[in-house]
Amino acid sequence: MAIFKGDASEAWLEAHDLGMIMVLVVGDILNEGKNSIICISGEGFCHIFEITNESLLESERKNLQPFHTQKLPANTKVALLADVDNDGELELVLGLTDHVLRTYRWVRLNNQNPNDFSGKLVGLHKLELGDQIGSISLNPSGDGTPYILVAQAAGTYISFQCCDVQDEDGDSSVGLKMTTPVHHPLASSRMRSRIVTSEILGGLHGTYNGEPCDSLIVVATLDGTLMLVHEDETLWSFQVDHQLFSIAKLDLNDDGEEEVIACAWDGQTYMVNQRKQSVRFQFEHSVSAFAAGKYGVSPGNNMPALVYVTYNNRIYVYYDIMLPSFPIHSFLEKTEQHPEISALLPQFPIDSNNKQHLADLYSFCLYGIPSDLIRNEGEAEAEVDI
Repeated sequence: MAIFKGDASEAWLEAHDLGMIMVLVVGDILNEGKNSIICISGEGFCHIFEITNESLLESERKNLQPFHTQKLPANTKVALLADVDNDGELELVLGLTDHVLRTYRWVRLNNQNPNDFSGKLVGLHKLELGDQIGSISLNPSGDGTPYILVAQAAGTYISFQCCDVQDEDGDSSVGLKMTTPVHHPLASSRMRSRIVTSEILGGLHGTYNGEPCDSLIVVATLDGTLMLVHEDETLWSFQVDHQLFSIAKLDLNDDGEEEVIACAWDGQTYMVNQRKQSVRFQFEHSVSAFAAGKYGVSPGNNMPALVYVTYNNRIYVYYDIMLPSFPIHSFLEKTEQHPEISALLPQFPIDSNNKQHLADLYSFCLYGIPSDLIRNEGEAEAEVDI
């Protein structure tokens, strides 16, 4: 495991002998107000690292040691660290390759000493699903308890909630339970093969029916379909000729609405806003992993960034990714927004309603007399001289 910081091209911290790493998660797993790194291998070993800003020796930076190691079920595929039961503490949600989903919570063994991190991950829930798990996400609900979203094959998904079980006296310490999982067969999924894997992303900030909404859902499939969903309603579907394997969200316009970033194995990257307007970017290499979010290029300066990992063991970071205008406007459309330009048009012998006349005028103002006209005039003068 290697951790990079800022604009340095070499790893800031490294950890070795962790097995075949399947997932990495960063967050406050201890619920102590500070982030840790959770690294889970294919064999099921979960290593938790504490990261500090303290100066470390070179030997310590190149051989970071976990403060906790625990054996969990093998074959973890995806992981999510979030407050799934609305109790103010984070839980770890794991999706396994055998169609099983599990949730865990960190429990301290010594509550008296705040500097003692001894504890363990305790299992809370287990859910067996019918299809392969694509990814896991969270989506808010009206009562405050979030829904866990699990992507299933063919562009469908499962949603459920985790909540406290209270006794007759209102004591919620008796246990935890899951609500009955609800299967969401989106309309377009009926035309799709059951072996096509899917990705899901919830909590997209935007608008629904003209009102602010923070519970929009994005679903992507490996056969190239990208869908914006609200509960069981597909708001729009976007079809591409590339295999989409990763999706993320970013506010690229700084307008409060988040755009969808979808990446394909061949490096084709799509940025789609909630009005289905898109911008495409072709990354130059095949991609083994992709992420999008805020990256601190310099201290205190977190910028929107796209991160690509190639099969040649190289990492590419594109930072300060902002789009001033998502839909592409022509120069003529831009000039129409400036009344001072429209006021000058009557001074020229053109039809201001004719777009070709306008294009010729603007071309002349920007670049001068067209070269073909200069050539023709030069030829005419030569003929006169002869």
